[in-house]
Amino acid sequence: MSSTNDGVTSGSPRAFAVRILINRFDRSSGFDAQLASEAFLGLEPRDQVLVKELINGTCRWRGTIDFFISALSRKPLSRLDKEVLWILRTAIYQIVFLRVPNHAAVNEAVSLCRHFRKRSAAGFVNGLLRSFLRGRPEIPEDHSVESLAIRFSHPSWLVERYVNRFGLAKAKRLLSRNNTVPEPVVWVNPFKTTRELFLERLRAEGIEAAPLGQLPAAAVIKAPRFHEHPLYREGSCFFMDPSSQRIANLVDLSRCEWVADVCSAPGGKAMILASQLRPEARLICADSSWRRLDQMKKRFEHHGVRGVSLALADLTGQAPWRAQFDFVLADVPCSGLGTIRSNPDVRWSVHPAELDRYHIRQLQILRNAFAGLKPGGEMVYSTCSTEVEENEEVVNAFLQSQKNAAVFGDFIRTFAEEASGDGFFAARIRRL
Repeated sequence: MSSTNDGVTSGSPRAFAVRILINRFDRSSGFDAQLASEAFLGLEPRDQVLVKELINGTCRWRGTIDFFISALSRKPLSRLDKEVLWILRTAIYQIVFLRVPNHAAVNEAVSLCRHFRKRSAAGFVNGLLRSFLRGRPEIPEDHSVESLAIRFSHPSWLVERYVNRFGLAKAKRLLSRNNTVPEPVVWVNPFKTTRELFLERLRAEGIEAAPLGQLPAAAVIKAPRFHEHPLYREGSCFFMDPSSQRIANLVDLSRCEWVADVCSAPGGKAMILASQLRPEARLICADSSWRRLDQMKKRFEHHGVRGVSLALADLTGQAPWRAQFDFVLADVPCSGLGTIRSNPDVRWSVHPAELDRYHIRQLQILRNAFAGLKPGGEMVYSTCSTEVEENEEVVNAFLQSQKNAAVFGDFIRTFAEEASGDGFFAARIRRL
């Protein structure tokens, strides 16, 4: 097997998965970038599916798996080589959750030790996995934070927050829901087609598809590798979480003349906003990165989106425009802790100390985005986080210093609903 320049191992999908996981947690290289590499895209389709299953599944159940490893290892996890630890994690995930034959999982793990030049660890890995097969450690069933963290595979600090804020029963429902795989939902692009025609074509091809709830352009698609379908390739749709779609549909924009999306990349919500505007209306999409703006430009062109202007702007600094907008969307950078179902690695990559730093940045963006609203204008402040530091506390701190602002309606939260979608927060704010 060879190794590519981006550090992703070619060849065995299991070796590929281990390298991606190491890059994610030791080098902060996100899954999306690694899965867009030439090396990954060069794998056979079935191997790509296995790699994605291994990285997402192992992250989803890492807490439980680490409990098993800790119970069977004489060494603490912190003293294991990162390659060895991820080999063990992916092997146990396969045994418990993928029903891979026991001998195959053990043999593959031992082979991976040699592949990653950890031959001296092969005996340790073989022995630990065989001990696991002989007698799996019992998962604690009590309701302590530590036991819930093991059973539901979440960091203890986040479990403690859930229990303190929501109570035990509701926290357990949320923990359980975080471990479910979200259904595949797309936004049907009205610049290319209608949802009715889109669904009609898929059903004619025998593909299971249906509209989703009250969202005007959302559809559930149950088809493997749908991203390779001609409708997807030609830009008639793209995958987008339903809660994210809901944020972009909160306000009626039919009478707006000037609209801004101030943290626009990667541009999904901007396309929804653009689809609601009259032809003569203007949408300004701002981002702090030229690279992301260029990617959005290409995405808009591919999807046939019209009436959009791009602007380089960092809203942590002074707003680059006067108070001219009828509506502003500020879907701010956040911890992403509301997206644990879709991004199971997030639970292990966020530290609670980061929440205060996010709070400061989010408050700056909210203040500067509000400065672009004209009197009577409205904005939506939103995050994909469940945590109060990024949500209620940001809005309340803003209102204390901004006397010409008022929240319209109740705060909107999607994380506790037994429905499709990740955990989003939104507040509608008007300029008086």
